[in-house]
Amino acid sequence: MNLAIHNVIGEMTVINTNVSALKARLASQIAYSRVDTAALRLSSGKKLNFGADDAAGAAVFMKMNAQLMGQKAAIKTASDALSLLNLQDAAVEQFVNITHRIKELGVQMANGTYSDADRALAQLEADQLVAQFQMVAANTRFNELEIVNGTDGVTSPYTIQVGANASDNFTIAVTPGATLSTTLPTVVDVTTQANAKLTFDTMLSVLQTMNEQRAIIGASINRMLTSINNLSASSLKTEVAIGRIIDTDFALESAKLAKKQILAQSSNQMLSIANQSKDLMTQLLQ
Repeated sequence: MNLAIHNVIGEMTVINTNVSALKARLASQIAYSRVDTAALRLSSGKKLNFGADDAAGAAVFMKMNAQLMGQKAAIKTASDALSLLNLQDAAVEQFVNITHRIKELGVQMANGTYSDADRALAQLEADQLVAQFQMVAANTRFNELEIVNGTDGVTSPYTIQVGANASDNFTIAVTPGATLSTTLPTVVDVTTQANAKLTFDTMLSVLQTMNEQRAIIGASINRMLTSINNLSASSLKTEVAIGRIIDTDFALESAKLAKKQILAQSSNQMLSIANQSKDLMTQLLQ
C-alpha cells in the first residue's frame, strides 16, 4: 500500500510515484527538444529541415523549387538558342558583305569602259569571294550542326523551351539546316558585259533573301533576350519566395534559443528539487 499524505491544496504527496519529478522531466525534455530545433535552424540556416517542421510549407516549397529548377533550365536553353542565333547572324553578315562585293564587280564589269583583261581579273576576285562564301557556310557550326549550309537535311524549325512549363516554347523561324548558302550560285561570271549584268541582277535577289533572313534572325534574337530577362526576373522572385518559406529568421530563432535554454535550465533545477522530495518525506516520518 502506498503511503500518502494530503497537502494543503488537496493533492496527495506520494512516495512510490514522484509526480513533481515526472512533470519536471517532461518539461525538461520538451525544452531541450526545442533547444535542439532552434540550434539546428541556426546552424543550417533553414527553418524547414524536416517535413514535420511545416507540412504545408514543405509542400509549397517542393512545388516552387520544381518551378525554379524549370526556370533555370529554360534560361540555359534560351541562352544556347541566343548563341546559335548570334552565330547565324554573324554568318549572314559575312554573306551580305561578300554578296555586296560581287554585286559591285557585276556593276563595274557591265560597264563598257572595262577590257576583257580587266574582267578576267575581276573574275578571279569573284571566284575567291564565292569560295569564301561556301567556306563560311561549311564552317559555321553550332554543336556540330551546320546551321547555314542546308546539308544536314533538317527541315523542321527549332523549338526552344523558354519557360518552366511544357507549353512555354518558341519556334525559331530559321531551320537548323537553313539553305542560306545555296542562295548564292556556286559560279558567277563577270567575264562579259552581259554576264556581269546578269550577275548584278542575281546578287540583288540574293541580297533581298539575305536581308529577309537577317530580319528573321534579329527578331528571334530580340525574342530570346526578352525571354531570358523575363525568366531571370521570375526566377529571382521565386527564389525570394522560397527563402521566406525555408530560410531561418536568425533574430527570431536566436531569441527562441535563449528562451528555451533558460527553460531547460530551470526545468533541470526543478527536477533536482523534485528528486529531493523523498528526503523531505523521510524527515516527515521521523
